Amino acid sequence: MKLYNFAVPIVVLTVAGVVYSVRSQITPKPLRSFIVTSVMSSPKKDSPYLHTYTLARAVREDGSWVEIWTRIINNRETHERKIHDYIAGTFYGVVEETKSIIKDKIPENEYRHRMSAATSCEGHPSGKLLGFDVNYSEDVQQMKDNPQGAATVVVKDWLAPDLGCFVLQKETISTRNSDGVQLVDTKITPIDIKFVSVDQFFEVPTTGYTERTREEVRALLEQTIAQVPQPTP
Repeated sequence: MKLYNFAVPIVVLTVAGVVYSVRSQITPKPLRSFIVTSVMSSPKKDSPYLHTYTLARAVREDGSWVEIWTRIINNRETHERKIHDYIAGTFYGVVEETKSIIKDKIPENEYRHRMSAATSCEGHPSGKLLGFDVNYSEDVQQMKDNPQGAATVVVKDWLAPDLGCFVLQKETISTRNSDGVQLVDTKITPIDIKFVSVDQFFEVPTTGYTERTREEVRALLEQTIAQVPQPTP
């Protein structure tokens, strides 16, 4: 799963890479449930400061996983969850701000993103992150149908074999081919990991929420954000 976007609404877009496993004849350690807290950052236009978001990624023993985003809207903390439940075969997007649920069947070709125990990962050894050995992997792709112009995308991943090749750290840089303008420069940096039960992050509300399409959720979120009062200079 590759990261090419850093925009709202988060839950509607493909955001963060999780797993690239390389199979081995060596018996791997069983996958344990864990949660990794990270910061996602990207430059602000005409500003020395960064856009930053808090991201948590929780992995269940069966290989299902969820992304949990924390955002501030109207001076309130709100959360969005992107749940990939491979046992149920269902994707759920849970958006607190709009009390919305997005529900889709997980396509067969998306099961390659299911986490699984591994003894080795793609790439080459590149030190440690949060005390875990990691492999560095780099992928270069051409985006010919990019709305901002054809671009070269470089995706850098740091994968942890002991975590089932979970992508602990990620950098994505997109550069427009015609003039060299940088279109995307995002980083996901891990700050903490805990081996705990993560079942609560997979719970989907049964009351007080409305099932909506991605387009409906996007429109509601953009409307909400547009109504946020701007600070007086």
